[in-house]
Amino acid sequence: MEKQNIFEKYSSWIEFSQMHYNAVTWITLSVIITILVGFSSWILSFVLVREATLIPFAFSAAVLIVMVGLPYLKKEGIVNSIEKNFSDALKQMADTLKAGDTYESALREIANSDYGRLSEEMDLALRRLEEGENLETALGVFADRIDSRLIKRTIVILLDSIKSGASLSDILEEIAEDVRDLYRIKEERKSNTTMQFMFMVASGGIIAPLIFGEVNSVMSVFSMITTQALSEAQMLAAAQTSNFMFMLVEAYLIIEVIGSGLMMSIIREGKVNKSIIYIPVLLLLAFIVYYLSKYIIGGALLGSL
Repeated sequence: MEKQNIFEKYSSWIEFSQMHYNAVTWITLSVIITILVGFSSWILSFVLVREATLIPFAFSAAVLIVMVGLPYLKKEGIVNSIEKNFSDALKQMADTLKAGDTYESALREIANSDYGRLSEEMDLALRRLEEGENLETALGVFADRIDSRLIKRTIVILLDSIKSGASLSDILEEIAEDVRDLYRIKEERKSNTTMQFMFMVASGGIIAPLIFGEVNSVMSVFSMITTQALSEAQMLAAAQTSNFMFMLVEAYLIIEVIGSGLMMSIIREGKVNKSIIYIPVLLLLAFIVYYLSKYIIGGALLGSL
């Protein structure tokens, strides 16, 4: 299969996820929703915060990442469910072949079984066989559509075994055990990294924003106190400097959240792709905690003066 460019890859994710949109429509819809969210958050921040803030940028970025990344997330969820059922399907194929049936009959058994999306994809492969394509082409397209390294490697081994005339039923049983072990290791990795994952959530989404909010509130109170003895020109310059510092703190908060989201994805999944769901959630959580901390601590400091 020819290497796809980014847009073709994105279009294939949308089609595979059965979202009933084409890529252009979905991207356009994502941009429109992002603009609406950005404008709404700008109005709310202007009314509630009444100071220079990166809230519109943070909320817009979070929505855009989620919307644009949704096809990939849906595709990954489908692939995960297929990989979960794949070992059982291979075992069923081995049993069918041992009973003396053909490869096509074994594939049809999977298509007629309750394996969810795996059965649907196998049914598509069977239709290609019925339309005159050979087994290698049909299974090759099946593996390319699912776009899973595990599935692709298994199909390659399966096709090589058919070409060499080896005992396919025995090989399928061995592959089924290996696939089951690999999936179990993958799930064990997630369970074994739960504490590290929760630590990154707490530090990146709660503790760090809490500290940033406290620092910002202290800076705000000191700025209010010191500007009372300044001239009008000095007060204007001080206000501009304070706004710049507040924006700088929020920018650093965004950078910290992005770093935390990337590390969470690497710890949990072993790859950075899943950060497209962690970063937006952390971003929203971090800004909520940040402003709660800022106003609660700031109100307490002003009340004590």
